[in-house]
Amino acid sequence: MGLRADPDRSGIGRSPSDLEPLVPERTIHGVGDVSSDHHRGGGRRARRHELRGVRAEELSAAIGRRVGETLLEKLRGRPAAFERFAELGLVDPTWLEASPEDPSHVLARLRDAGTAFARTIRENPSLLADLDLSAVEVLSAPPASLPSADVPKRDLAVVFTDLEGFTAFTDGEGDAAAGRLLAAHDPTVERIVRGRGGRVVKRLGDGHLLTFEHAEAGVLASLELIEASPPPLRLRAGAHAGEVMAPPGDVLGHVVNVAARVTAGAAGGESLVTGEIRERSGDLPGVVFDAPTPRALRGIEAPVAVCAVHRV
Repeated sequence: MGLRADPDRSGIGRSPSDLEPLVPERTIHGVGDVSSDHHRGGGRRARRHELRGVRAEELSAAIGRRVGETLLEKLRGRPAAFERFAELGLVDPTWLEASPEDPSHVLARLRDAGTAFARTIRENPSLLADLDLSAVEVLSAPPASLPSADVPKRDLAVVFTDLEGFTAFTDGEGDAAAGRLLAAHDPTVERIVRGRGGRVVKRLGDGHLLTFEHAEAGVLASLELIEASPPPLRLRAGAHAGEVMAPPGDVLGHVVNVAARVTAGAAGGESLVTGEIRERSGDLPGVVFDAPTPRALRGIEAPVAVCAVHRV
């Protein structure tokens, strides 16, 4: 989502830095390996994929540090907000004068705060907007400490959603009106997701992190959520599928990061999915997938095949 997912904040939405067409060079996630050594056995591909994973983790960590430092700068410029976050245990009081050794821990602290932070944002949605943070950015941030190696792993479809225009709505109508909109929106999300066999893993402000056992369920739920957007706003969704780490009450990993970046490229009323989701979903009655196009996603090292999905 760049630093912010809401298109009514500058540089966000469908900006080229988040999601831009890219001429495929060798390998495109979701549409297979098209490199010249495709027929030379799996060993070289496995080594290349392993190296890609390392580079992606390093790039993601660098972005996390930069986002954390930017967030601290904004908090320091808003003493009242800093004090409030410190009271909630979301920032360390010492950070007012000196940054932590790893600035990415600032965003991780918000992510790991869980329901307490979600409740605060529900009551005061403008807090995230004041700090130029998006809900999906926080929901997709890596935790302060990685889970142990024996954490369960699952193959899931991961979906993020948020509401286009939510920042402008909050600015214009105030926290009370924005809170009422979210209070009506959240049960709708829960009902639709559960109806498709999915799970609401986390929610924060206008953003939701969802998982589904089957890709087609995630696709159909995303379309239904768009159709149930709370007026006057429009929901947008992005999805990817694959193996994730699944500690209790959470999902982590590269698949989660890709899904968040795909969501950043969606406009209000639009659902974008990766080629992996498209392949797994097959043909769905009444649903049309556009042709997958390789895209460059911010913070993701290799291009990713992305396509829009909509009703006939």
